[in-house]
Amino acid sequence: MKKILIIFGIILVIIILFITLNKILLNQKIVKEIGMLIKEGSKTLPKAVSFVDLKELPEPVQRYFQYTLKEGQEYIRFVRLKQDGEFRMKGNQPWMPIKAEQYFTTESPAFLWRVKLNMLPLVWIEGRDMYYQGKGNMLIKLLSTLTLADATGNEIDVSSLIRFLAEAVWFPTALLPNDYLEWKEIDSNSARVIIKYKGYTASGVFTFNEKGEIIKFVSNDRYMESDGKYFQEQWSGYYRNYQQFEGIKIPTQGEVEWNLSDRDLPYARLKITEIQYNIMEKY
Repeated sequence: MKKILIIFGIILVIIILFITLNKILLNQKIVKEIGMLIKEGSKTLPKAVSFVDLKELPEPVQRYFQYTLKEGQEYIRFVRLKQDGEFRMKGNQPWMPIKAEQYFTTESPAFLWRVKLNMLPLVWIEGRDMYYQGKGNMLIKLLSTLTLADATGNEIDVSSLIRFLAEAVWFPTALLPNDYLEWKEIDSNSARVIIKYKGYTASGVFTFNEKGEIIKFVSNDRYMESDGKYFQEQWSGYYRNYQQFEGIKIPTQGEVEWNLSDRDLPYARLKITEIQYNIMEKY
C-alpha cells in the first residue's frame, strides 16, 4: 500500500508539473500575441472626431455618434478591457462563469480575447480567440493543456470580422466611416454597416433607440460550427446599460445568440468591468 501511494503521488506531481508547464507556455504565447497588437496600435497617429464628417451618414447613425462621442474627441486606436459573465459551449449545456480580457486595434481591425471558463473545482477551460491581419483563430484548451479546438479558415476569418464589427460599440470611433467601413440607410431606427478587409466583405444591421444608443446588432454572415461543419446562420447581439468611460458612452452589458429556424440559442452574457483607451505600454 505504501508503494502504491508513493507511485500515485509521483504520478500526481508529474501531472501537476505538466499542466503548470503548459499553462506557462500558453501564457507566453498569448502575451507575445498581445504585444503584436500593441505594436500595431502604436503605429497609428492620433486624430480628432469632427461632427462635420457625419453629415452624409444615415440619421440614426448621426444620432448615435452625437450621443456617444464629443466634438474633438481623440480617435480610439487601442483598447484594453475586462469582462465577467456566463458562457456555454452548446445550447443544451449549463451556463459557466467566465472572466475574460480583450484587446483591440482599430486602424487595422484586430482583436485578442482571452477567457477562462470554470467548469468544476480544479477543472477549467482556457480559450483565446484572435483576429489579426485578416485571419481568425479560435484556440480552446482543457486545463490550459489539452487542445479541444484550434479553428482556422475562411469561415473563421469572416466570423471574426463580424465579431469585431459587433464589438466596436465599445470603441465607437471605429464605427466612423473609414477605409474599411461604410454605412447604408434603412430607416429612422436602423442602418446597415458594411466592412471590407483583407479580401472579405461582411455586413450587419444596427438598431438604435430614440436616445441614440445602439441596442441590437444582427448579421447573417457569421458561421456556426456543428459537428466539424460550418453553416451561415443569423447571429444577434443585444446591448444595454450605457455608461461613460473617458468621455465616451458605451454599453456595459450584453448578450449574443444564434437565431435558428426553430429556436434561439443564447450562449454568452457579458459585463464590462474595466476599459482603457490608447494605453499601449508593454503588457
